[in-house]
Amino acid sequence: MDTQQPQGVTFTLRVPGPLQEKAKGLAKSEHLSLNSLIVRLLEREVAQKGQQQ
Repeated sequence: MDTQQPQGVTFTLRVPGPLQEKAKGLAKSEHLSLNSLIVRLLEREVAQKGQQQ
């Protein structure tokens, strides 16, 4: 059985400065990296959209 996690991809995301600062603060308050926070938010949004279809 293969227990390795799938490898991620890297892409550039441009966000307004104020949004980045808010996201950094939220990530810090949740004890997450900014990357982990963004992944969680994307997963949540994709899951919600999938349920609506």
